[in-house]
Amino acid sequence: MFLKPLKQSEALSHHGDSINPDFAKWVTDFISGFSENLLISIFIFGLVLFFSLFIFILFFSRRR
Repeated sequence: MFLKPLKQSEALSHHGDSINPDFAKWVTDFISGFSENLLISIFIFGLVLFFSLFIFILFFSRRR
């Protein structure tokens, strides 16, 4: 026996406005359409970019 929730929960953003559920479903479906290898490569590229910019900032801040 499954119980249906009487009220649908509403997700709130940090501004207090409710998130459009149709847009959230579209974004979820859009991202889930990508292959796993593409998502992993985007994540690794972001990490490499973050750490290289971090080292770049540390290098030039100590150079003075």
